[in-house]
Amino acid sequence: MHKAIDEHLIAVEAFKPANAEELEAFRLKYLGKKGILNDLFTQFKAVPNEEKKAFGQAVNRLKNAAESAVLRFKSELEEQKPLHSENDLSRPGDPIWMG
Repeated sequence: MHKAIDEHLIAVEAFKPANAEELEAFRLKYLGKKGILNDLFTQFKAVPNEEKKAFGQAVNRLKNAAESAVLRFKSELEEQKPLHSENDLSRPGDPIWMG
């Protein structure tokens, strides 16, 4: 069980999204309601008592790594996005000069 968590941790640390869709897919894969972390937390009940502390720490390490990766890449992707696009409807229009 710990090997699987370690493999997921390596995958989380190696993850580098190219766009926002990949980041959202990653977030859903790990942090979503039907994600890997939710499955690991439900498997926590079946872990023997003497292994619960180590298992819980490993799962929390994975959770923190996934959350920080999502936040970090989300902010990086937002910085790369242009502030104004040509079709931005919230920008002021061209002035109309009365002649």
